[in-house]
Formats: sequence, C-alpha cells, structure tokens
Amino acid sequence: MPQNTEKLKQINYNFGDTLYSWEVPEFEERQRGFVWYLLMISVAVVLMVISIVTANFLFALIIILTVFIVFLKTYSPNRNFKFSIYESGIMLGQEFYEYKDITAFYLIYDPPFTKKLYFTVKSFGPDMSVPLKNLNPLLVREALLDYLEEDLEKENETLEDQLDTFLKL
Repeated sequence: MPQNTEKLKQINYNFGDTLYSWEVPEFEERQRGFVWYLLMISVAVVLMVISIVTANFLFALIIILTVFIVFLKTYSPNRNFKFSIYESGIMLGQEFYEYKDITAFYLIYDPPFTKKLYFTVKSFGPDMSVPLKNLNPLLVREALLDYLEEDLEKENETLEDQLDTFLKL
C-alpha cells in the first residue's frame, strides 16, 4: 500500500540508495483541434438527448461530470512529479510503494511513440504508468530486476493508455 512520505520522514524511514530519479508530468498534453472539440461536443449532446429520452438521469449526470473533468484537465496546468527508484521501493510524488506491494514491472518501448515503464501494484486498480523520457530503458530494467519480476507477457500499453492516446484525452 502507498504510504505518506511525511509519516515516513517522521519515523526516519530509510529508502536506501536512489537508483534513478526523474520528473514525470501528471498527464500527457495532447494537441486538440477544432474538429476534436466539435466531435466531442456532438457526442456529448447526442448522449444527453438519449439519456433524457430514456429517463436515465444518472447517465446524464455521468456525461455532465465527464465533460466537466475533460474541461478541467484541458485548462489546468500540467504539474510535474518526481519519480524515484530506491533500493526499498519506488516513489511517485508523495506516494511510496515498497517492492513487496508491487507484483511486477514491464517496459513498453516503441520509440518515438511509446517509452513507458509500468508497475503492477497488488492493490486494486490499473497498472501504474511512468514515462521514461530520455532514460535508457535497459539500464532501468537492469536496476529493477534485482528487486522485482519482469512481466514479459505484456507487450502493449494498457487499454487506458491506448484510449487516452486515441481519444486525445
């Protein structure tokens, strides 16, 4: 489970040596043109009409919330988080994950399109995705193999990341 770093600092927890550390964006910024906005607004309006005609007001609320979230994501600044690989685990921003809480890792390397490191965390949820930027994936892989198993069966980005890229969300 992720642990709050303030609590860890209070008990003087030692993460061990830093193997790698770099800045990662909160989300990838996508270039969206006028056509994308027109298409998304059209889809939202059609879905709203369908939800009202079928008296499915919960679906209408979900559509409104989705439009609001996309709007907020579009106009909010993209923050950077520090990602670090330590001898005892990994840290993304203020959340620390011990290696015992991570099942495996895998790399998706298809330059220039995809250079990502994924972690399968034991808790419920999708795989954690971390862009590698300009790091050599072989060196990062080599460092992680001492602490985690590599999932060699996964050869593609997660469905979430594929949809995010395709729909420019």
